[in-house]
Amino acid sequence: MSKKVSPIPRGYRTATSCLTVVDIDAALAFYQAAFGAELLSRQTAFDDSAVHATIKIGNSIIALNREAPELGNYAPVSLGASMGQIHLYVDDVDASWARAIEAGALIHVPLYDAYWGDRTGVLADGNGQLWSLASKIENVSADEITRRARAGFEIEAESLPAEMITEASVAADAVATDSGVA
Repeated sequence: MSKKVSPIPRGYRTATSCLTVVDIDAALAFYQAAFGAELLSRQTAFDDSAVHATIKIGNSIIALNREAPELGNYAPVSLGASMGQIHLYVDDVDASWARAIEAGALIHVPLYDAYWGDRTGVLADGNGQLWSLASKIENVSADEITRRARAGFEIEAESLPAEMITEASVAADAVATDSGVA
């Protein structure tokens, strides 16, 4: 009698990020140097070029697929835009940030202390993938986050042209109302 197969492989969660990259081996080298990624698997084509890999960063598994334009599957660098980002919580964001920069990451949004209690920033890798790195530096209540967000928006709104302030205020109020924070 065969052993029951788990529908979710060991180590995986329900949702697994899958990144499209131009060159899997180059991406692997970067992710290992920048984020301490552990290689879990690497599949190759007939010519021994990598077409798929899985890595583990911290306790999270991320899949990598090689770009396949014939299937409409492109890396962000090929499109000139990224549609999302991977968010990594790390013990020491400043040290992790420096390590990623040393490995070749480019700064997309510099590190800053965010109103929601994280020290965070966004880096771009050579494939155009965006990586948000953060460490929690302060526990902030939902009410305080809302207050800080609104205060920050008011400061930003002061520099907007008058015709944009009404649209931006309506959009901010809609977001707060939709999230039950109004």
